[in-house]
Amino acid sequence: MGGKLVRTNHAKPPGSPMWTLWRTADRETQAGTDTEPEPRKGHTMSSETGRRKNRRFAALAIVGGVVGSTLLTLSLTGTLSAFTAAITNTTDTVTTGSLVLRETDGTNTCISTSSATNSANCATINKYTGTTLVPGGTATKTVTLANDGTVTPATFTLTPGTCTQSGSVSGITPATDFCTQINLKIYAAATATGTPIYNGSLSGFTAALPLTPLAPAATQAYTFVVSVPSSLGNTYMGLTASQPLTWTFSS
Repeated sequence: MGGKLVRTNHAKPPGSPMWTLWRTADRETQAGTDTEPEPRKGHTMSSETGRRKNRRFAALAIVGGVVGSTLLTLSLTGTLSAFTAAITNTTDTVTTGSLVLRETDGTNTCISTSSATNSANCATINKYTGTTLVPGGTATKTVTLANDGTVTPATFTLTPGTCTQSGSVSGITPATDFCTQINLKIYAAATATGTPIYNGSLSGFTAALPLTPLAPAATQAYTFVVSVPSSLGNTYMGLTASQPLTWTFSS
C-alpha cells in the first residue's frame, strides 16, 4: 500500500474538487515517504510525523466520502438508471370463421357439415321434382338456402353438371336429345314470378350461376320450373333427364 491513494474509475477529471483532494493527499504521501522534515520548535519528531499522517488520513477520508456521496446522489437521481413504461397484451388471439350451407324443401333438409369435408351429397331433394310429365306438362319445386356459418361468403354459386338421359320403351327407339327438349327456369324467389335468373334447356345449362352471397343466418328461396314441349312424340316416352346441381359458398 505505502500510504498512496490509487485513483479509481470514479475519480473526477483534473481541475475538479475531488481531483485536487486526491493530488493533495498524494503529494503529502510522497513527502512522507521521501524525507522526514525537522520538527517544529517545541515538538518532537514523532508528534510531527503523527500529525502529518493524521492529515493524510483525513484527506483520504474526505475523498472517500465525496466519492460515496456522488455515487449515492447519482443512484437517487436516476442518472445510472432509466425510466421505463410497458404494456403487455395477454389476450392476443386469432379465430377462423365458418361457412355452413343448409338446403331445405320444406320436408327434407341437407347440410354441408353432414360430410367430414363440409361438401355433402343430397339425394332427398330433387329440384327437377322427379314428377312424371306428359307433353306440355310443367313441374315446380321451391327450395330455401341458408347460411348457418359465422361469415358471409365472398361468392355463392349454383353449378350444373352434365345432363344425361336414360330409359326407353320396349320396341320403340328412343330419341337422343331429351336434355335439349326439357326447359328450365330458375327464380330467386319463393314463387315463379319476376325475371328468371336462368331460362333455357337442361343441355344448355353448363356454366356456374352467380348468386347473391348470404350473410350469417340469412336465407334465400329459389324456385325451379321444368317443362316439356307439347310437340314431343312417342320417341320421348319413358325417358329420364338427370342433372346434378351444386350449391357452393366460397370465402
